Amino acid sequence: MLIKRVAAVLSVTGLLLLPATAAQAAPSDQDAAYLRAAHQSNLAEIAGGRLAQQKGASEDVKDLGARFVADHTKLDAAVKQTASQLDVDLPDAPNEKQQALAARYQQASGDDFDALFVSTQMDAHMAAMANGQREIARGSDAAAKKNARAAAPVIASHHELLDNAARDLGVPTSIGSGTGGQAADRTFTTPVVALLSFGVLLTVAAVVLLRRRRTVQA
Repeated sequence: MLIKRVAAVLSVTGLLLLPATAAQAAPSDQDAAYLRAAHQSNLAEIAGGRLAQQKGASEDVKDLGARFVADHTKLDAAVKQTASQLDVDLPDAPNEKQQALAARYQQASGDDFDALFVSTQMDAHMAAMANGQREIARGSDAAAKKNARAAAPVIASHHELLDNAARDLGVPTSIGSGTGGQAADRTFTTPVVALLSFGVLLTVAAVVLLRRRRTVQA
């Protein structure tokens, strides 16, 4: 009889503890923010990719659009599944900045569309990569962090494709990237670094020769 009473008490206690356990498993603000931002980014990339397929002047841009639609549709399916597991409500549309960019895409055409699409998509993918990196570094939920890790190489590959397309099209690679206009064209990066390195070597050589002369004179 005593054993049955103890079992009954433990059962009731377990039921009472269930809400507390569920509360502890709730995602952090960081996890929820990541999932919402990732979802909005995916929605924007899918819509932008479709426009690129329709309005792109070059085959490179059309191909990029098709790739974005396919990959971000898969990424978003994973985000929605994770959000459902964690009971995170997702927005039903891109954010205001993304919607404003979509309006700019609608107004552009031909080569202007290609240049606008490639340059701004580089920024968009950099923002998506930063969102994922924040989740990996600061997130607390294993499923959300796993989602960010899985998405990272896909987004990075898109950024590399955009970088190649920018070079082929002669488009600056850091428009609106928050660099304050620095390194607006990466084609100048290598020569500048080479010149700076050569200057440093000349300076070091001059110092060494000067010390040797002083040593001989002494």
